[in-house]
Amino acid sequence: RGPASPEEGVRVEVNVREPGIENTNGKSVIATVPKKDDEYDLEMLSDLMVELKTEYPEQDSASVLMEARIPYDYLIQVMDVVRAVEMPTEIEDEYELVALFSEISVGDAP
Repeated sequence: RGPASPEEGVRVEVNVREPGIENTNGKSVIATVPKKDDEYDLEMLSDLMVELKTEYPEQDSASVLMEARIPYDYLIQVMDVVRAVEMPTEIEDEYELVALFSEISVGDAP
């Protein structure tokens, strides 16, 4: 086995809770995304996912963990944000989908 990659041991966890979304590294909260106008701020979450992907470009897996009372529709929306982002191309008004964390595990939030 060769040298450990810098990404080894890195975890990306997105906990969807009633008051908002927590982003953790599996041990501690590294960022919180509070609700905005009683809705999840998926734009802010997307910016955070892009930042994490820039920091850990080799990391492809992430976990989306939901509190039991969160509607299923939010799971789908959050998974879409964690999986990919639309980035502008050099052509005006044209966007391309760029993969972020494409290997998503789903579970119950602790």
